[in-house]
Amino acid sequence: MDLPFGKELPQLDVLIVGAGLSGLTSGVKILAKEHSLNLKILDECSKPGGLLGTQGLRFVNKEQTEMINFMSQLNVTLRVREEDEGANLERCWDLDRGLLAAPVKFELRRYINMLDLRMKKYSSLRFRFRKRVPNMERHIRSNLFFEQSRKFMFNLVELFSGLPANEINFDEFMCLCSSCGGLSVIIDIYFKMPKSMMDVSCKKLLDTLIEKLHDIEILKNVKVVKVKHFKDYVEVTNSIGKPYTAQAVILAIPWERVNELQFEPPLPKQYFKPSAHKDRSKKLLTQFFMRYTKSHWVYQGYSGHFLSVEPFVVGYENQPTEYSGYMMHSPDESNSVRETVLEMLAENFGEEMQNPLEYQEQTMELNTTLSSPQTKPWLRVIWSGSSTVATKNRNLMGGAVESGIRAAVSALYVVRPQVVSWRDLQEVQDRKLYEGISLSRVSALLSRINLYNFTFYSVFVIGLVFLLNFGYGQSA
Repeated sequence: MDLPFGKELPQLDVLIVGAGLSGLTSGVKILAKEHSLNLKILDECSKPGGLLGTQGLRFVNKEQTEMINFMSQLNVTLRVREEDEGANLERCWDLDRGLLAAPVKFELRRYINMLDLRMKKYSSLRFRFRKRVPNMERHIRSNLFFEQSRKFMFNLVELFSGLPANEINFDEFMCLCSSCGGLSVIIDIYFKMPKSMMDVSCKKLLDTLIEKLHDIEILKNVKVVKVKHFKDYVEVTNSIGKPYTAQAVILAIPWERVNELQFEPPLPKQYFKPSAHKDRSKKLLTQFFMRYTKSHWVYQGYSGHFLSVEPFVVGYENQPTEYSGYMMHSPDESNSVRETVLEMLAENFGEEMQNPLEYQEQTMELNTTLSSPQTKPWLRVIWSGSSTVATKNRNLMGGAVESGIRAAVSALYVVRPQVVSWRDLQEVQDRKLYEGISLSRVSALLSRINLYNFTFYSVFVIGLVFLLNFGYGQSA
């Protein structure tokens, strides 16, 4: 592409748009390699952090190596959870209740094992999709019999991909899961939070990142609307018409936000991926944090792990007397999140849950994950974000860190190529994470048992036998 030369002298070496975990990671990585660079960060929110939030915990498994190494460099401790912590207490899940709890959990376990067994065929790097593939809603309905287990999977698909189950096909969802190590890993991180995982304080992590960037100006409540690409720099314009010029620009924002930007010249076709869901009202994710005088859930015999399928609410004990979680909901329900959450917790953990000493919440729009990551920069414009660029641990903290480091190396290659080492290039090399799982023969056999089809064909065979008997009886 033949770009014009600009008439301005760039004000900045690197401009980062978006102050989420990936954007802040890029800033820290760039300054660690070359502290003399002139950086600036723009964010349209009132405070940095993005989906990371400012309170609560985030869970990390041992396979998120980029995240673990980055935390080590920041001197942020990943807490290894105690094995006996709440070991004798029960979780409070909808799936554990009712007469049908056992078959619901059985078919969910079978379905998850079936997908994990098939996941060896799907690469998190090649992203080759078949034609005429059913969407996830159709696949779930044809493999799960009970409405409770269907709703759980519908919620999981939308939470992880940012799209309803009827708008993402089976191959796309399997490739996303493959980048994280399988569906079982995703369920562990989002719902189960087993003792084998580590956790990190969101507040401590965010404070450390901001401290590392204390010499960098982070402008909040600044919405970028236009990106103009010249041969020797990039000009970014905000909503009030103020321009910012830089030798390289990192767009650490979701791809649906990228599609809203005005590019001059227009994006090449290889980058332009318009959303097919512009008219749909996207779901929101509200993260909540509460503090109490004591652990009321423990006194009721619960560990604090909470799951409601409808409305979709997940909660967990943050620390003794602290409780965190999230609720996925429509925009119309935004004003009633606090009331809904507190009522549900009070119903299960006692009326004391209605009166927390402190309550905070943060609402963000669910990010739509691209079916294939956009790893190749557009000359001086570099993409970043867990849902946009990450090839490993997509939509997880590890993916945000990976994409932030990748964007930082790309930006350094533009403005200071001499500081980029072969180790930096090796660090961002694509590697396939999922190697498959091994199940026993019994588990593999059970994973093929489909209660939906089993019931259908059983009724069909019984009906056929009845009709034959009736016919023979009439003829006799």
